[in-house]
Amino acid sequence: MLSEPASDAPAEKWAEYRLQVDEAKARGDLLILLVPMRPADSPRTEKGVTYCGTELDALLVKTSMLPSKLGNKSLLDDVMKNLAGNVIRPVANREAVEDDGQPGIGVAM
Repeated sequence: MLSEPASDAPAEKWAEYRLQVDEAKARGDLLILLVPMRPADSPRTEKGVTYCGTELDALLVKTSMLPSKLGNKSLLDDVMKNLAGNVIRPVANREAVEDDGQPGIGVAM
């Protein structure tokens, strides 16, 4: 996983970055590049290189490529299947009255 230098970075930084990308491609590495993207853009893969706009996206892609330790499809699948949580839905609370005299919303537990 490599981060693209800032657009105003010195030429030396850009040369070093391009060299690292070229070396990784030559080795056949799974390459994830962190590059500037619009927030609405999803990670994309082109010619064996995955481009991500945020570090979180890059880490999720990387985790999805790592082998599972629990026999699932990937390490990301291990994490997702081990998440615990409860869904709490809003319901009308007949006892609650808002400042405007209308019924309020409570939370069912």
